Amino acid sequence: MPLRPGRFARVARVIEVVLLVAVVVALSAALGWLLPACKRRVEPPPATRSRRADRSVVLSGPSAAYVAVEAARPARGDSPRSLVARITYDERHVARIGPPINGRVAKVEVVTGDKVKAGDVLLTLSAPDIAGAQAQVAQAKTARGVAERAAERARILVEEGAGSEAERQAAEAAVAQAVSEEQRAVAALAAIGGAHGQTGYQLRAPIAGTVAERNVSVGTQVNADQSAPLLTIADLSTVWVVADVYEKSLARVRVGDEVAIGVLAFPGRRFEGKIAHVSAAIDPQRRAALARVELPNPDLSLRPGMFATMDVRGLSEGVAEVPMSAVLARRDQFYVFVRGADGAYAQREVTLGEQRGQHVTVLSGIVAGDPIVTDGAILLDAEANEAL
Repeated sequence: MPLRPGRFARVARVIEVVLLVAVVVALSAALGWLLPACKRRVEPPPATRSRRADRSVVLSGPSAAYVAVEAARPARGDSPRSLVARITYDERHVARIGPPINGRVAKVEVVTGDKVKAGDVLLTLSAPDIAGAQAQVAQAKTARGVAERAAERARILVEEGAGSEAERQAAEAAVAQAVSEEQRAVAALAAIGGAHGQTGYQLRAPIAGTVAERNVSVGTQVNADQSAPLLTIADLSTVWVVADVYEKSLARVRVGDEVAIGVLAFPGRRFEGKIAHVSAAIDPQRRAALARVELPNPDLSLRPGMFATMDVRGLSEGVAEVPMSAVLARRDQFYVFVRGADGAYAQREVTLGEQRGQHVTVLSGIVAGDPIVTDGAILLDAEANEAL
């Protein structure tokens, strides 16, 4: 039967739909096969790992590639420890001078930077106590003169038979008492400095050196009980360099250790010395002890107040050094993983010393040359401490 045109179009449309459905079904089947295959290719094969009774871990397969091992290197005994330091006065050669009496400054003889010798006059005070002490000395001298003349008259009268021996002895006793009173008055005047001048107190330099500080001017009223010094004199031919030594480094900084000191003002210059003293107490504010180095300063280039660095070349107490990445912390204990001869990884407790850059000194627990896990220690720790 011949097909009419309308009927032919309907048959073509049915065939087109059937072919489209067949293509969709084929693609779905193909994707259902490909996706599991891709997924299987992305996932790595399971690693082989086991844990022994001693909690050491054995790894094989792809997981072993994530673990890096490096031999612990010997501790460097010549590696210096750098400490923050500052330059101060040598306390044995510095004088901070205050007023011994009350008064008003009448004259100041020096300015900051002046060189003075021991005994040089620094300033003069107008002091009421000086005037009162001088008046007592004058009265004592007058009383002594009167007593001496009375004793002389008593002696002459006794020789002429007109006086008694008792009167002569009483007069001589009065002379002795007057002399004692004069000596007491002179000593009191000298104690407050009146012996240095007739009308005021002259403050003199107790040591030779440089006037480092001046905190006084003409007309200043001063008191004997004030705490701030009027003048500071220092002999800067020797200075101290002091550094803070914190508790973690205190056991490795000792008296006698050689040091190299640098200051910002002289970048190419190093000052060599030795630690002369380490304080026996910890400063409660800085939580550190002080290490002191005494340096000669003949050219006066080192000035108190300068900041400095102190490199201590003491011997190390460590037995090995490992990277910081190898160390695991658990509460207040530290561990590393060591690879054994059979390939197993065992954790080992260590005692740490001083950190030097990216490495840390180990005081005990391992020795130089031990194969230490430097990468992957966290993975091994998780496996070793997994709940049974």
